[in-house]
Amino acid sequence: MTRKKNILDGNEPQKLHMECPNFSEAIELFIKDQKLKNRTPRTLQWHRENFRALKKALQEQNIPWELKSLTKNHLKHNFILYSMENNNNKATTINNRMKTFQSFWKFLCTEGYLATNITVGIEKLREQKMVIVTLDESEIKAMFKACNLKTFTGVRDLTMMKTLIDTGMRLQELTRVVMEDILFRENLIKVNGKGQKQRWIPLSPELKRVIKEYLAVRGESLTEALFITLDQRPIDRRTVQDRLALLAKKAGVTKQSSPHIWRHTFAKYYILNGGDPFSLKKILGHSNWAMVHRYVDMFGGEIKAQHEKASPLKNL
Repeated sequence: MTRKKNILDGNEPQKLHMECPNFSEAIELFIKDQKLKNRTPRTLQWHRENFRALKKALQEQNIPWELKSLTKNHLKHNFILYSMENNNNKATTINNRMKTFQSFWKFLCTEGYLATNITVGIEKLREQKMVIVTLDESEIKAMFKACNLKTFTGVRDLTMMKTLIDTGMRLQELTRVVMEDILFRENLIKVNGKGQKQRWIPLSPELKRVIKEYLAVRGESLTEALFITLDQRPIDRRTVQDRLALLAKKAGVTKQSSPHIWRHTFAKYYILNGGDPFSLKKILGHSNWAMVHRYVDMFGGEIKAQHEKASPLKNL
């Protein structure tokens, strides 16, 4: 008789501690648990999208949508590899989807529905480091100039761009700013960041003046949102993206001008103008150093070029 192996690898049929719900029921239990952890609606939406992607991949390969029969090999070969080869998904996308599945199976095991977490031991895909695109000074000034300051939308758009370039806010953070978040006396802006984490960003004298000028045009509104539409509703993410794209086209800027490009641009000039990585990490609200190190590595070369050009010893 063959000796039974002692180490489990996640490819065994799922052993149940208690009655296991079907896949759809298990997803709803997981989503409910995420709500109890006060996850944002956007996070919950992302989880659901990831489960839809998994279901679609399995169905296209005629693999039953059954929780109890799914194994580690299914995730590795029929989702990860399949997503790479058939759907041309990037490593970043797949890794992010796997974060949902890791949380999902961990939850089911913790709650006693499953005995084996089939995501354990699945290695993260190596992600290609993309070149960070930023705007240069002439492009920024051209987009500023493209705003029609004889209109409310022109003043608002200019203020939004100057807020992005001076704070490095994310798109969602920009749309969440409300009037009481601007502390003019303390020279601070409160930002509601990812994962419901709040942070304070310094409010420079220049940006303070710009915001005050905008508020004079904005006037009273039924909403507390800082940036509003002509209908006096809080501006949404899509509108900000569309306005930036429109202004870039009007200014003759051919680069992508998304809010995230403005965030990269803020980081670039913060470093070039002598800002330190520690304060940059805090201002941007990054939970780890990976992206900050990329900024320093990429734009540090420009600092060296500036130093070489302006070296006091060289110019003596």
